[in-house]
Amino acid sequence: MQKENEKLFGISKQNAVLKKTRIIFFLLSLYIIAAFAWWTYAHILENKEIYKHEKENLELLCFKASVDMEGASQDQFFRDTTEAKKYFYHNFPKLEIIFDLEKENPLDYYLIRPQKESYDLIKNNLDRKIWMYLLEGVVMVLLLFWGIIWIYQSLQNRLNLKRQQSNFLLSITHELKTPLASIKLYIETLRKRKLTEEQTDTILKNSLTDVERLHDLVENLLIAARLDNHKYEPYFELTNFSVLVSETIDKFIAPRTSNHQIVKNIEPDVFLSVDENAIVMILNNLLSNAAKYSPENTVIEISLHQDHSITKLSVSNEGPNIDDEDKKNLFSRFYRAGNENTRKNKGTGLGLFIVKNLLTLHKADIFVKDKSPQGAIFEIEFKKNEKNTTS
Repeated sequence: MQKENEKLFGISKQNAVLKKTRIIFFLLSLYIIAAFAWWTYAHILENKEIYKHEKENLELLCFKASVDMEGASQDQFFRDTTEAKKYFYHNFPKLEIIFDLEKENPLDYYLIRPQKESYDLIKNNLDRKIWMYLLEGVVMVLLLFWGIIWIYQSLQNRLNLKRQQSNFLLSITHELKTPLASIKLYIETLRKRKLTEEQTDTILKNSLTDVERLHDLVENLLIAARLDNHKYEPYFELTNFSVLVSETIDKFIAPRTSNHQIVKNIEPDVFLSVDENAIVMILNNLLSNAAKYSPENTVIEISLHQDHSITKLSVSNEGPNIDDEDKKNLFSRFYRAGNENTRKNKGTGLGLFIVKNLLTLHKADIFVKDKSPQGAIFEIEFKKNEKNTTS
């Protein structure tokens, strides 16, 4: 009870950390949006002020040009409107001058104003800078958001992995202690009491079951470590796959006191090039998983058949349906379906991780399907290729 409370406390603490992290990242995201929005707005306002000053400078330049033209006219730098225009445009290219040719002396009657192109240039420069700041702001916000999301997901994955590892340690402790305690009790009973031959046989069978359970657990731990470190090297050889599957099922049933009905639907003489030890471990994990999550007195069916270049091996049970979200993560290391607070079935979360990785070495695929009206089907497809030859 104390360990369960510690477990629940640990999960609650991790959930609280995750919730706090979400709030921090949400506030940080709001701050970044507000900061970049203000930065963009401030730069746009600044450029509008620059645009306003540049327009005013053009208008002031018109006044300067008028004064200059009057002085040049008095100093007789030009004698007619053609020379006057040449002088004017040489000194004031951003402005334009319009003489009133109907007057007797048009050099004394003219209008100076900014050229339309000068206004357009200033306006286009303003628009270009506004778009530049908007695009820069959007790109920076997107990049920062990507960084924040990546950091958040990394942190979330780390917390999830930490939680899964914590659950794994609790589960593995239970998985080791329970059969050891049971075997110890059986041995003490044999030593201290005089039992009938039938009672002795029952105790020995139960002990063998616990030993088999420990053996499977240790094998899973070793193979998971080797797969995780990419040190598992499969040995492929052409095998009567039908016989291998059938014998593996029989050996799985023999030492166990199963309350399930095991049904074999095995097509004979299916030959595949496989790693026999890996196939045995794959089947043992799938059968153990089916037995663990299926109600008592239900059917577990193992089917094997060949269809052209594809060999299909399936293990089905009549347990609870698997959620779509769980189906996506079933083959992850340490992952276990269901709510950790209410889960009753014990396990390490390594079985299906091992199954998936061993099948990957065989270039085989595994699919999880719903069984009608209730249950799940784990279907494996071996395709004909250079490592997997059927005949």
